[in-house]
Amino acid sequence: MDNKISFIDFGSISEKNKIFNVIKIIILSLLFYGAIAFENAKGERLYTLVIIFIIYLLLGVIRRMFKDKRLFFQYMYIFDIGLIYLLEHYSRFQINYFFHSFYIVLLLEISFNLNRKSSLIIGISAVIVSLLKYIMLVYYIPNLVNMSQMAFFTLISTFVLIITAFAQYHREEKNKKDLLYKELLDTHKRLKEYSNEIEKLTIIEERNRIARDIHDTLGHSMTGIIMEIEMADHLLDNNVGKSKELLKEAKKSAREGLIRIREVVETLTPEKEITNGIESIKELADEFSKKTGAKIDLQIKGVVFHTNPNVNLVIYRTIQEALTNSIRHGKSTEIIIELYYNNDKINFTISDNGLGCNDIHEGFGLKGMRERVASLNGNIEIYSNGNFTISGYIPVRRENND
Repeated sequence: MDNKISFIDFGSISEKNKIFNVIKIIILSLLFYGAIAFENAKGERLYTLVIIFIIYLLLGVIRRMFKDKRLFFQYMYIFDIGLIYLLEHYSRFQINYFFHSFYIVLLLEISFNLNRKSSLIIGISAVIVSLLKYIMLVYYIPNLVNMSQMAFFTLISTFVLIITAFAQYHREEKNKKDLLYKELLDTHKRLKEYSNEIEKLTIIEERNRIARDIHDTLGHSMTGIIMEIEMADHLLDNNVGKSKELLKEAKKSAREGLIRIREVVETLTPEKEITNGIESIKELADEFSKKTGAKIDLQIKGVVFHTNPNVNLVIYRTIQEALTNSIRHGKSTEIIIELYYNNDKINFTISDNGLGCNDIHEGFGLKGMRERVASLNGNIEIYSNGNFTISGYIPVRRENND
């Protein structure tokens, strides 16, 4: 909140503000009529009181036109205090309770139109000015009745100030909560939109990877098969032996292409079906062994526990990519998968007896493997020392088994 004293914006409840002002005018008019009747005011004094009262009402109407000018809007209530004091000043009684009640109406009005800080400042000022007449009365007629009346009015004014301040505090806190709730809803909406965008980008990235796999492997294989078949057809009449050899090679290439097609299809397996921890990994190893003929030794160490499904998914995808690379690039016949469940992390190692390589070039598959593990604050190492090995870990947090 800035240092300037501001009023509460009731733009959404302007209709209530109008109703309040109508009720205020009616109440003040009745109080004024009661004051005039009580005093039996006549002549010049009556005209003076009527003029002051009309100015007081007009000031309340004009004030509504200056709500945007906060400081000026506040000072206009100080004029109200002065006008009420003038009404009492021109009264023939030291205390005219009908005029004095104007202060209570003013306290209610400022609590309705000003914020808590502003209404307290103006309200305390109004109470102090209203006590001047009582102080003068007690000064000239120092008896118990007048002092009791002064104490009673002070108590009533203080009570009104406290009640209105409490009501304003409750209203401002409610406005803050409503604003905070709206901001939380907006933030949730934006996060959901970001999540949807990330999901779309992930899907696009996965599709691009599959497209590259198809282009780089299947496209190359199919081109080779077509060329071998064309050559075999061309040599069929002149060199039957060579033609048969080419057809045999084409058949072999077709089988290898079929394996790769199955590998691509496996990457499209719905994630909800592969987040079942160890069981999903066992199924992956068994299926891959049956399809490729490679011997896969899955070793699980430590006490297996439930954790975030994303962890299971990343480990599954890492093992899947490692198995594919072992067969495709390493020509492996034996692959060892080790999973070790610690209290705060899961270690994994995938090694094979393949060809290995002196210079490891990380393509899309290995880079994607690193990115997945890194997204869960894990780490991964890839090296070739006689055989090709992928080793790493992912920090985890245990979840209840029920």
